[in-house]
Amino acid sequence: MKKTSETIVFFGSGPVAAASLGHLSEVFSIEAVITKARAAHHRVAAPVEILASTKDLPLLFANTRQELDELLEKTNLKSRVGVIVDFGVIVSQGAIDHFELGIINSHFSLLPEWRGADPITFAVLSGQPKTGVSLMLIEPTLDTGKILTQKSLPITPKDTTPTLTDKLINLSNLLLAEYLPQYLEGSVKPRSQPHPDRATYSRKLTKEDGTINWDKSAAELEREIRAYAEWPRSRTMLDNKEVIVVAAHVVPGNNDKPGAISIDEKRSKITVATGKDSLQIDILQPAGKKAMTAQAFLLGNLK
Repeated sequence: MKKTSETIVFFGSGPVAAASLGHLSEVFSIEAVITKARAAHHRVAAPVEILASTKDLPLLFANTRQELDELLEKTNLKSRVGVIVDFGVIVSQGAIDHFELGIINSHFSLLPEWRGADPITFAVLSGQPKTGVSLMLIEPTLDTGKILTQKSLPITPKDTTPTLTDKLINLSNLLLAEYLPQYLEGSVKPRSQPHPDRATYSRKLTKEDGTINWDKSAAELEREIRAYAEWPRSRTMLDNKEVIVVAAHVVPGNNDKPGAISIDEKRSKITVATGKDSLQIDILQPAGKKAMTAQAFLLGNLK
């Protein structure tokens, strides 16, 4: 694919940003990559820094809003637009105004749905049938900017946060390749977000989110297991051992107290009562060991 004649400045730090930058660098001329500097206690650089170095792209660093403002003030960047994905730094109005056409954020939800830090996880948690990507002009307020385009994507019953993330990265890449050139040439007009009064909000997860609460319904816990597959992961105690539940499915009905464990006669199935229905554990991972089937776990545990 032929690169566009105009340059862009890319802002990003994490793995999603790196995946996006890898594609964008094939389609657009990157004037500069602005990312977060490696923290002193981190052994390796952020994924974007590693990728940019590999591709010999110009690298600049800013870890805070003030550092970003100062960087843009002293750096003679010529690009009319910036693109931001998974950056992790708050952007001021001054930074936005540095670019004639603003800064475009590829947000992985159908805004105003799931504004905030973790829209993909919350889309899986909610059990909704679809999500999508919104290309948005950022504002200093939280994900309230005008929309260039949106496209939806179905969420399958087997999707985890990692699998859905991969799909959304691909969709984001396609939308940026198609609509960013149109925006630069003035043929795409940003529009206000529909029904802003119906906005929903995601948040950053904590390790405590991964502790399974058996008082919840089996359907809710099954979604948590898929949503937390990468982090914080869904943890519980079995046979006085902490295990991560990797995969499970809902079994209708139960007459036991939430948390009660049942093992079938063939010792191949582990079923746990919940606040509504039961959850059958298909794959689990004991601490310090590899993931295994419930049957393999039962060979040496839960006598």
